[in-house]
Amino acid sequence: MRHRLISARGSALAAVLLLASSVASGAPAKRAKSAGKAKQAPPVAASTAREEAPPASAKASEDGPTPEASNQVTPEPESKPEPVAPSSFAPGKAPASGEPSGSLASAAPSADGQATASVHEALGRREARRLLLGRTEVGVSFSMDIGNRRFKYSDELGASLRRYTLPVAPMASVGLEAYPFTASDVPVLRDLGFRGRFSHAFGMDSTTPDGDKLQTTWTRYGGEVRERLLISGERPMEFGALFGADASYFEMRKNPNVTALLPNARTLALRFGLDGRVLVGGRFSALLGIAYLRVTSPGEIYDRFREPHVAGVDGELGGSVAILPGLEARLAGRYTRYFAAFHPQVGDRYVAGGALDEQLQVGLGVRYAH
Repeated sequence: MRHRLISARGSALAAVLLLASSVASGAPAKRAKSAGKAKQAPPVAASTAREEAPPASAKASEDGPTPEASNQVTPEPESKPEPVAPSSFAPGKAPASGEPSGSLASAAPSADGQATASVHEALGRREARRLLLGRTEVGVSFSMDIGNRRFKYSDELGASLRRYTLPVAPMASVGLEAYPFTASDVPVLRDLGFRGRFSHAFGMDSTTPDGDKLQTTWTRYGGEVRERLLISGERPMEFGALFGADASYFEMRKNPNVTALLPNARTLALRFGLDGRVLVGGRFSALLGIAYLRVTSPGEIYDRFREPHVAGVDGELGGSVAILPGLEARLAGRYTRYFAAFHPQVGDRYVAGGALDEQLQVGLGVRYAH
């Protein structure tokens, strides 16, 4: 009996010692875990959530950690990369720090590229319409001409007033026309253009009835502003209204042996006119023009008479044959007529009722227009 009592006391003492040792070993683990929690500051939202509703694992840790829980390591949540906005820097500009060098915006067509493409398409449509209507932008012409001049007086008195005739004078002519606003597609402005022409005679002299030779020069030139009207159809037509200036310089070198009054004249005039072009058939087109000359400076021959009044008219007639697109051959003639009226009085050195100056120019050449 006594032996059993001693054995029971020994078993109780061993149980007490075992319980004390387990409690002592759990206390440092609790202190280490509390210290780890104090060093790691949790987010405010997480701490608030734990205070409001502590998880079951927390309750279990307060009661006492199990061997399995003490050996587990809680993994930290992986940080997700923040989305990066696509780059918007201009071409040729370095991207900002942290901005990717490759941009999704660069793969898409830019607004400038789309605008450029639309402008090119509009220009292409206007160019096709211009070619369809025959609306030229620039043109140049060249021809070899033959000139003729006849000058005579009406109701003249005295032997010094003689008629003058120049049968044939070789001449070279060039012409230029431009419509700089054709691409604007504005109804009136696109058909407003400028034209210029220049003609010069060479290798000619004048001879008096007595056989005396006079060196002679003849130059004609002019320029104008022209507004055209195009009519399309089976037989396209073009009409124009023009305003500009015209000049005819005819000079003869004086000879002491010649007593007659020489018909030298540097005539300047304002030119108002109309012209047209009609496709007659096939490749042949007819050309026609008429103008009024308002003389502003009649010239030396007219200054010898009292109160001269000089005016003129101008006409053109010809035809053209298309050779290649934009290139044509032309045969055209131009007739200019200056008429003058004088008011002589008794005692004047030169007496005449008026004068008539006729100038004819016929040429064969080519014209290229685009």
